[in-house]
Amino acid sequence: MSLVKRIFHTFAKAFAEQMIRPGEKLPSVRLCAHMFQISPSTIVAAFELLKEEGMIESQRGSGFYMSENFIPRAQSKLLRQNSLPMKENMELSIDDSWLLANVYQADNSDYHSVGCGWLPADWYPQQEINKALRDTSKSTQIANYGYGTPYGNENLRIYLAHTLAERSINVRHDNILLTAGASRALDLISSAFLNIGDTVLVDEPGYCNFLSSMLGKHIKLIGVKWTPQGPDTEHMKKILEKENIKFYFTNPWLHNPTGASISLNGAHRLLTLAEKYQLTVVEDDVSGDLLNPGKVTLSALAGLERVIHIGSFSKSISPGLRAGYIVAAPNTLNRLMQYKMMTGLTSSSIIEQVVLNVLQQTSYKKHLKTVRSRLAQAHRDIRKFFEEINWEVFCEPDEGYYVYGRPKEGTTDSRSLAEQARSAGLLFAPGYLFHPDHKNSPWIRFNVAFCQEKKEYLYPFLKKIGKTS
Repeated sequence: MSLVKRIFHTFAKAFAEQMIRPGEKLPSVRLCAHMFQISPSTIVAAFELLKEEGMIESQRGSGFYMSENFIPRAQSKLLRQNSLPMKENMELSIDDSWLLANVYQADNSDYHSVGCGWLPADWYPQQEINKALRDTSKSTQIANYGYGTPYGNENLRIYLAHTLAERSINVRHDNILLTAGASRALDLISSAFLNIGDTVLVDEPGYCNFLSSMLGKHIKLIGVKWTPQGPDTEHMKKILEKENIKFYFTNPWLHNPTGASISLNGAHRLLTLAEKYQLTVVEDDVSGDLLNPGKVTLSALAGLERVIHIGSFSKSISPGLRAGYIVAAPNTLNRLMQYKMMTGLTSSSIIEQVVLNVLQQTSYKKHLKTVRSRLAQAHRDIRKFFEEINWEVFCEPDEGYYVYGRPKEGTTDSRSLAEQARSAGLLFAPGYLFHPDHKNSPWIRFNVAFCQEKKEYLYPFLKKIGKTS
């Protein structure tokens, strides 16, 4: 199948699954060419095919849009003829678009994902979730839940205010806005407060999906070097002295992809710079529930006038229950609530009630302790194996999902290694994906839980690679 038809299929599949909706603008030809690592002419040819099929329309001087008249469920003859089998789709070039489209299919294919951002199914609180679902269905008729309220389930927000106090974040439930996960929270903040052409600071390396989203909004990203103790504040200071920047988006706890957490000294240096340069810090604490008790957040240290705090339940309860939250000052939160309503109405009141019912079960706290313990053991296991095969790690966390590793000797290209791994039936998350400009990186993000679950496939591959390199 030609590359043009492969790109055609990728967009057609996105339309069919309503990942892109009628009337929505497509990424520019230049951005698509960058994302797929191919020439703009190939993207143009694929767009022409989509136009012929009536799936997209072009507007002079504005770009391409999904056709308002296209019905996603009515797949065209060309789409059916050129439909890619899962395995063939997996063989497209590995980039951030490929990762986003395919890593979620790995569990239903011949591939084993060892770099993903979730836990094996039996690591989640399955009994608690099942009970919560039953309790939610019994408490009232589903139809009575309606849209819910703009800020989200009030009882869940009250519960959150109490639990956040245990982490020294002393807020009222009025300071909390519920969202459909942490990614939605990041999208709300960036969309509500940034304009095309604005410049922001991000972690480098950092969360690849968020970086791609920001580039798609035409936001200029300046990476702040990430160290085992957090952001390199000397590097940040030099940037702030030259640039007028108002936002820094950071994942300071159980950092994605390195697994590092910011030190207390690093946090103080960061917040001192934020105060001096009037910088708003967006603290993405998506994995906060996996931290051992006692860690003090940036929002607890600096307050809500300087920090916007993001949390989520997807890492600890279930990725299928898309529920997260934003903690912010009243004026900030009100603006975010308005944008939330304009762009997607309320978050799911049913999911929020299920999450609350899970959190209120005493067995859930015991479950969290067990998961933290299992993750700590998985970290120790993979570090021991890396030592045996002469690999090094970026840092040595005993918490969270991630470890960032690379061979100690030689020049490693993570893209090439990821391609070799895929040929062996393994899905890696190569380090270059976590840089705004996709610069070469020798590092690879591993999920320690899946490294443990899939070691019969992973360990022989890495040993073989070590012998041939």
